[in-house]
Amino acid sequence: MDTKLRRLRLAWMAQSFEAQNTESIRGKQSYVEFLGALVDGELESRDNKGLMNRVKAAHFPLAKTLEEFNFDFQPKLDVKLIKTLAACDFVERRENVIFVGQPGTGKTHLAIALGLKACERGLDVRFTTVQDLAADLRAAHADHTVEQRIDAFVEPDLVILDELGFTPLDRLLADAFYRIIASRYEKKSIIVTSNKSFESWAEVFPDPVIASAVLDRLVHHAHLVPIVGESFRMKDHKTRQRQEGTAKK
Repeated sequence: MDTKLRRLRLAWMAQSFEAQNTESIRGKQSYVEFLGALVDGELESRDNKGLMNRVKAAHFPLAKTLEEFNFDFQPKLDVKLIKTLAACDFVERRENVIFVGQPGTGKTHLAIALGLKACERGLDVRFTTVQDLAADLRAAHADHTVEQRIDAFVEPDLVILDELGFTPLDRLLADAFYRIIASRYEKKSIIVTSNKSFESWAEVFPDPVIASAVLDRLVHHAHLVPIVGESFRMKDHKTRQRQEGTAKK
């Protein structure tokens, strides 16, 4: 039976058949109940494996969940909106999400958390910082694979572009960035995090026309999430300083 199940690519069933059969006999289950338990186990195993594969393919730098986020520390954040976005209906509607706030306020955490929720719902996600994207595109320019690299950010259901605004974009990256945004416009969703207000985006791009074109397409169908609050990292730093000061007394 084990060999036949593996030939049918029912790996979980093959591994669990004997244990499930013993449990079925002990519980006096019918044949239908026994088969149902096997099928449920196989489906759950495949779902878990599929989720792990999607999370791996997303290239998240860290696993940051919504449940771990300290909403009390950012009291001005629209919690209701965040929890609504966590259902990922915005991806189905091909809408965007833009997190704007100072460094350390939780933009990346929330972006990754929404990305994980999308993975849980069977959606393909791709994460990158704008700086990593720049390095990737420069390498692609050297080996003539720019088109393939851009396609990698056009195809997923949801793309997360983190840290827009930390460094200015050169012409190569600005053009590629625009192509990614334009190719996904009204077709697929994007999450962008930025430490700069919209009025300052012209400082990031080498050409104000490109900046305007990118902004226009991003905000047309977007949920703007401003985060006005203190830095989590600064809070942790101050806490450590207080603890060290107390320890020295």
